[in-house]
Amino acid sequence: MQSLPTVVDMTPTTPAHPAQPAAHGHHHERPGHGDRPGHGPAPENDTDLAELLDLDAQHAAPVLAAALDAAAAALGHAPREVVDLGAGTGTGTLALAARFSGARVHALDASAGMIERIRASAALSGLSERIETHLVDLDTDWPAAVPHEVDMAWAALSLHHTSDPSRVLRQVFDVLRPGGVVVATEFSGATTYSPADLGTGSSDLGGRVVSALATRGYPVTAEWTEALVAAGFSDVSRHEATVAVSSRTAAGARFLELQLQRNRELLGDELGADDLAGLDAAIAGLGAGASSVDHTSGRVFWVAVRP
Repeated sequence: MQSLPTVVDMTPTTPAHPAQPAAHGHHHERPGHGDRPGHGPAPENDTDLAELLDLDAQHAAPVLAAALDAAAAALGHAPREVVDLGAGTGTGTLALAARFSGARVHALDASAGMIERIRASAALSGLSERIETHLVDLDTDWPAAVPHEVDMAWAALSLHHTSDPSRVLRQVFDVLRPGGVVVATEFSGATTYSPADLGTGSSDLGGRVVSALATRGYPVTAEWTEALVAAGFSDVSRHEATVAVSSRTAAGARFLELQLQRNRELLGDELGADDLAGLDAAIAGLGAGASSVDHTSGRVFWVAVRP
């Protein structure tokens, strides 16, 4: 298998792990990792979540670019119809429309608020004529909302939100034309903070936050290699990457501030008073631009072809 251009520790792999649904089911929120809530629409008034999603996408841009490169190579021709499944704030939708200038991109999401954000972003980017939005839940008959014989399907951090991902993958197979390509992305679970005390002097505070999140089932990870094969896809390739965020940039500091705030809200009943106070100090330091924290998280994406 050809290696893709290097993206922060990215190496292609082809493990034979069994397909697994999201850890602890699909009803969880993933506030610690910039993901939208679990199954169902995102909160309509959660502006911090939308900002967190956009900041996460900004830092994961090299992974997005690599996935687009791999998808284009696997397809081998310019797509005409592309579907973005669980489009969220529309980062992938706009990237797909920008990369494939002759394609119509269909953005599907169960949140009316996210759909409105996509429409606004498309208008601002001059892409409204080629981006079509659909307010639809992936657990319903979403294929009825999109054209037959789609060239490319894109599912970024969305499959684990569905009640039956294998069913969704079979539906994707059915809507793709022969030779069509599907791309799916997920978190891989590798998360670190440096310094481990989050700049507070509280030894290994970041490690305890990561451990507490893991106990709650975060990050919600999934493995789709065998599920893609079972759905009928061929030439399935799996690629791992690491996304790095640093508070030395304004965007990185804001991301970490929002991320730790959501972690604190989630873990408020599980961490001791000292750790909660440490988190408060870390959040305040990031907000004031007075804290130096680095964060890494793992990502994985799959590219597969309908024979």
